[in-house]
Amino acid sequence: MHKVLLNQTLHASGLAASQALGTVFDGIARHTPEGYAFQAKAIQDGFKTAVRDRDEPFGDAGPSTFKG
Repeated sequence: MHKVLLNQTLHASGLAASQALGTVFDGIARHTPEGYAFQAKAIQDGFKTAVRDRDEPFGDAGPSTFKG
């Protein structure tokens, strides 16, 4: 019974639509000049360096300190 209510709640809240849009936006983000450049940098310099170089100009606070 609880499983049915949970599934109905998730469906009503638009989970399926959000997942579908996530797939579309992921494809859009990857197949751009910026996406290809990020992939090349990650291959050449490593993923952590590519993410740091991408995020630092926007004031990213760096790695999470969450221990949970």
